[in-house]
Amino acid sequence: MGFQILVLTSLVVALVVAQHGNCRVTSSPTLTSDFVQRNGTRFILNGKPYYLNGFNAHWLMTTASDPSTRSKVTSTFQQASQRGLNLARTCAFNDGGFRALQISPGYYDENVFRGLDFVISEARKYGVQLILSLVNNWKAYGGKDKYVQWARERGQQVKDDDDCFTHPVVKQYYKDHIKVA
Repeated sequence: MGFQILVLTSLVVALVVAQHGNCRVTSSPTLTSDFVQRNGTRFILNGKPYYLNGFNAHWLMTTASDPSTRSKVTSTFQQASQRGLNLARTCAFNDGGFRALQISPGYYDENVFRGLDFVISEARKYGVQLILSLVNNWKAYGGKDKYVQWARERGQQVKDDDDCFTHPVVKQYYKDHIKVA
């Protein structure tokens, strides 16, 4: 159960992840910060009430990892900002497969990391906060299914995808990924 909570907690990654630079997490809602915080039942940013209006765009990192399609990411954030959207949930993972961030346990594609950096930079430029998901419960983009597959390929006895939450090798793959991401 503890590892499931760890996975779920890191999926949400502190509700809204502040983009590069000047980030401080504080317990006082009156201090300024680029990080959205909670005060009771309200969100605050830089000591003021903050209202979220967002969208899902799982594809941002993979699209940004190809310089020829980066303009789609810029356009998405421009349009979102113009329409009053200030929050995007996107993937900060892609395990195995097409434009994988994590090619195999502990091995990463630097071009995809550059794509993720570009997403974070563009979001900041257009005033859009990010929720960065670090793993998927479903098969799309890898996720727990891919972690289990990798463990099996390395001779581990893993029954099913739900062993992702209990098998020590699979859990370690995820913990190692969180340290990198």
